[in-house]
Amino acid sequence: MTTSNHSFKNVLIIIALLSLNIVEQAASVITGTIPGMAKTFSSESLVNIELITTVVSIFVTVFVLVSGFVVRKIGQKQTAVLGLAIATISSVIPAFSNNFTVILVSRAVLGIGIGLANPLAISLIGVFFSGDERAKLMGWRSAIAGVGTSLMTYFAGQLLNISWHAAYWVYLLFVPTLLLFIFFVPDPEKNGAVERQEAEQQKELAQAQDRGESVQKDSKVLIATLAVLTFLILIAIMVLAIKLPTFFVEEKIGTATQASNAWSIYNFASVAGGILFGYCYKFLRKFLLPSGLILSGIIMTLISTVHSVGMVYALCILMGIVSAMIIPYIFNRISEASSPKKAPLYTSIALVGSNLGSFLSPYAGKFLGVSSKAAILHAGFLMMVLAVVSLIVIIKINSNSKKTAA
Repeated sequence: MTTSNHSFKNVLIIIALLSLNIVEQAASVITGTIPGMAKTFSSESLVNIELITTVVSIFVTVFVLVSGFVVRKIGQKQTAVLGLAIATISSVIPAFSNNFTVILVSRAVLGIGIGLANPLAISLIGVFFSGDERAKLMGWRSAIAGVGTSLMTYFAGQLLNISWHAAYWVYLLFVPTLLLFIFFVPDPEKNGAVERQEAEQQKELAQAQDRGESVQKDSKVLIATLAVLTFLILIAIMVLAIKLPTFFVEEKIGTATQASNAWSIYNFASVAGGILFGYCYKFLRKFLLPSGLILSGIIMTLISTVHSVGMVYALCILMGIVSAMIIPYIFNRISEASSPKKAPLYTSIALVGSNLGSFLSPYAGKFLGVSSKAAILHAGFLMMVLAVVSLIVIIKINSNSKKTAA
């Protein structure tokens, strides 16, 4: 294979892996169909109609865990292709069905497909790439997911002008990703990618030991810690998202629409944060986590104290950039600390922590404060506490490594 062909194939692999992350967040792109569906299915309650979105999340959470076991049976590429195929077929069923039960079941099956493929969007980056390139792609995955989901939402909105049925044809955008995986993504278990990654990890381990650092492979304690950390971080961030509209109104800062604009600004800024992650990781390494947590915590506490729409917008830009580096760091750390064969399962565990954090955030918001201002303030404090704890753990691990080396 020529160098140019090899480079072109690498580009196709990267496009396939990054586009798989769009599938991860695609369940919500058709929320605009709810009013139209409510008219069509007038005998169904609005709560049942809204289940078309939430039922996906339930099945994603369950099958994210199942994915790791399926990988052991049929391999990583096959699991990703299976999940993508299920998601592609089930997602377009509402485009031509007028049976509400069929539509609801198809949305549940979509959750199964997304859940199976979701962990592979992360673990396969760790299999095919290493070092700074892996870190850069971990940051890019969240950026691409944000942009891709925004574009799908836009296209779904345009199709909605035809009918709510037509909006579901937006899911045909899954087809290119499925084809890229079938024809261009190698089978890591068969083409030697797993063995190459294991060799690369041994090299990274030796380099870490030379720097006096301790690197544990397949540490269940580390994976559990990262999953709990992801759970708590998502709670804090989603509390901000949920409480922001009420905060704007209660504190007479502005309208709920302006609060929605603030969160849109946050999401756009997070794209920039995802792109910058690889560069920041290159310089800060393990200290990127406590740095991101402490800055996010400070920004959240500042948001709870300001009374200017412009200031909230500015702080949301900073928050979006900084917080977008935290989750990629965690998944990059999982890739570093996991053998290629166990990475899908460990990634799944962290994703469950992420999904549970998002799901439980409304209840956590009540626990963190009786008012929206107090909840946002205490969510900021939670991020700062996590920053201090993570910094202490890093310092302790470094200290123990130096003692062991001595």
